[in-house]
Amino acid sequence: MTNLLKAEMFKLGKNRAFWMILAISAGLSTLMHYLIMVGWWMMDGTPFDAVGLGGMNALSMFLVPAFFNLMIGTLAAFFISTEFGAGGVIRNQILSGRHRSQIYVSKYIVYTLGSVLIGVLIPLSTGLIMLAVTGKLEILDGGNIMYFIRMHLLFILQYAGYTALITLLAVFTEDSGKTIIFSVLFTLLMFVIEKMPVFNIVEIIYDYSIFQQFNLVVAPRMSAVMMAEAVIVGVVTIVVVVVAGCVTFGRKEIK
Repeated sequence: MTNLLKAEMFKLGKNRAFWMILAISAGLSTLMHYLIMVGWWMMDGTPFDAVGLGGMNALSMFLVPAFFNLMIGTLAAFFISTEFGAGGVIRNQILSGRHRSQIYVSKYIVYTLGSVLIGVLIPLSTGLIMLAVTGKLEILDGGNIMYFIRMHLLFILQYAGYTALITLLAVFTEDSGKTIIFSVLFTLLMFVIEKMPVFNIVEIIYDYSIFQQFNLVVAPRMSAVMMAEAVIVGVVTIVVVVVAGCVTFGRKEIK
């Protein structure tokens, strides 16, 4: 398993799409943070405003599934789906005697790490750097630092559940174009369910899904029960979807 993880990390480091998406994330987040901090672009009513971190409002954009999916859905397409092509390495990995579940889990773990770097750590880091550059680090205090830590830990847990879904989608489609299209459509569907009345059973499922948790974990205040619920939803989603992915990949005919 360790060798598989090292191999996947090596491939991620050599993946041009990864570096391109990372550069786009860094450039876009730097620009958005700068525009907000110098007052050229205004965002009000965000959770960051409520805890005295209005200078970090640009992070709000990177917390929306419909937005961050454009980056990490594309990464899945060019990091996972393309390996099923004629020049891919999936077949060679299987022929080498590696267990399919280990291959799948290693791809999921490395893809998730890359996605967290692109969609969470880069925007956060550029925001903190821009605070320092513009001389606004004084807005950070013990209270909002603890909020940052709590919010990001719980958000990353839900994020890992989302990358599990996208990994399963990428393996199922075996096509980079389909992975991007279906991931966008799936995210838009979740947005519609959130905004429009639907069947009760669908609303119940949504209320206990990572998509609802994406909205809840950014709240300025969360009770112990809410945090426990967020942890349970995230962990259960990861376990269930990764197991489903292992089963799907295990039964898949590799050409």
